[in-house]
Amino acid sequence: MLGSVLLVMPPVCVAPAATAAPADPVPPSPARLAPPWSVAVPGRWQPAPGAPDPYVPAPVGDRDSTPREPSRTAPGRGAGSKAAARVIAAVNRSRTRAGCRPLRLRAALNRAAQAHSVDMARHHRLGHAGADGSTPVDRMRAAGYHPRAGGENVVAGTRTARAAVDAWMGSPPHRANILTCGYRDAGVGVAAGSGGPWWTLDLASGR
Repeated sequence: MLGSVLLVMPPVCVAPAATAAPADPVPPSPARLAPPWSVAVPGRWQPAPGAPDPYVPAPVGDRDSTPREPSRTAPGRGAGSKAAARVIAAVNRSRTRAGCRPLRLRAALNRAAQAHSVDMARHHRLGHAGADGSTPVDRMRAAGYHPRAGGENVVAGTRTARAAVDAWMGSPPHRANILTCGYRDAGVGVAAGSGGPWWTLDLASGR
């Protein structure tokens, strides 16, 4: 497998989320994929069948563990805002074709997603567990968003917003995350750095 590194967490369900809608086939992405993760009950992580421990992040590129200093540009300011808008525009085109409502960018979810992108870039590790042990739900709550259900996609090495979304849409579990019609809100993070850009897409519906 070639190209960027991709990892996804399917819907984080505190209450059952809607079933993902069918959509037109998408050509396979060149991204290298990692197993999906999910939360089936509040606060308890459960890996997909046969998947390794979700708290062991995957190193990207070289094995030097020295923290890098990533870009701190956040959605809502300059280039980060444009990147977030492009990600959501591409995601919403796919959702509309599948019969789902468009997602709305939320400031709190942007903060959660950006914090995770910066963390991944700094530590040069791709995964859903933060360096402090935080989960996606932890980060959403810390940013001020209280999810009823939610999910997260991450990818590193795709140079554009469209390429990041294409990589997710080319993988069935990542695609299902995006096409879960029960989600209403989203946040996007992107950080530059070695092995990057590092992208995070948080999806959720609030309480």
